[in-house]
Amino acid sequence: MTAKRALVVDDDRSMVRTLTDVLKLKGWEVANAYSGTEAVEAVTHGSFSVVLMDVRMPGMDGVSAFKVMKQRRPDLRVVLMTAYAAQDLLADAEREGVLRVMPKPVDVSALLSLLTASLSRQRPILLVDHDAAFLLSLNEVLRLRGFNTEVAEDLDQATKLMNDRRPAAVLLHLNLGKRSPREVVTVVHEKGPASALIVYSGQPDAQDAVGAVPSEWIRAFLQKPFAVDQVTRVLDGISASDG
Repeated sequence: MTAKRALVVDDDRSMVRTLTDVLKLKGWEVANAYSGTEAVEAVTHGSFSVVLMDVRMPGMDGVSAFKVMKQRRPDLRVVLMTAYAAQDLLADAEREGVLRVMPKPVDVSALLSLLTASLSRQRPILLVDHDAAFLLSLNEVLRLRGFNTEVAEDLDQATKLMNDRRPAAVLLHLNLGKRSPREVVTVVHEKGPASALIVYSGQPDAQDAVGAVPSEWIRAFLQKPFAVDQVTRVLDGISASDG
């Protein structure tokens, strides 16, 4: 499989031509399809780093095509593009693990940054949380979004995995056992200072609890419950800057 191979799908041939030209200038090998059915056929018989696909097309729409693609290629990264607010369809696609839904006209700079980040996801993301059910759910969603992940249910597991796997980022619940949020952050930072640290908690005062540590130790703070898109935006930024 070519390292940078994209499938561009849209019934608007001028849009396909524009995106194809832009991607080729950036070193991508590009194939085209003009319907959901053609796209599914292309993915069935070919290998792609990413699929860029319009949502509203005659016949099989982009969301339906995406679902079939994911059944056949579960690790396939798909970006959907839409000029319409089909919220029910888009919510369905997000649950199924679409990489991103982008509005049309497409912001080419944002698209290229997203694709760069997606290809840069080599080192794992370490997820640390004592809540096994939440950990499983978050792990599954991030894997569907194309991230390589590792999980730990306590600080001892986390530090061992950090030593063995050297993650690009650590998504860390601040409330682990008897240690204070500040102690948890300090242990993780000292074990892997090069790993980007994203911390979260369901307690509203947790951000204040880690205020004594240097601000550069923490890349982002999330309040639980959080939307998966909040996490992926931060992780995409980390991947892009590392790439």
